[in-house]
Amino acid sequence: MARPDWYCDEVLSGKLDVIRIWEDERVLAFRHPKQCDLAEVHVIVIPKQHIDSILSPQALDGELLVSVLRAVQFVARKYGFDHDGFYLRSNAGTDGVTPHMHWHIYGPGIP
Repeated sequence: MARPDWYCDEVLSGKLDVIRIWEDERVLAFRHPKQCDLAEVHVIVIPKQHIDSILSPQALDGELLVSVLRAVQFVARKYGFDHDGFYLRSNAGTDGVTPHMHWHIYGPGIP
């Protein structure tokens, strides 16, 4: 198993202070600390237990997926995305980032 991403590990351990939007026993949703040029709001949803990728078998856990969806719905309603629309992107691994499952919620402002 790959090591957790240092950034998400810092958030989950409480070493990096972030604005928490949603949390349950499986996932955490928080405002990204850097402003996104394309969107007014940028929220990240991460599992509390490291999962290598959205493509890994562990990502298919039904309870985890329900928690992710609940977090996305909460964020969308909190910021009015249910009316204005939003963009949801999953990350299966990016250059320079330890592969791990996480979701980005952007909006409004993404074409």
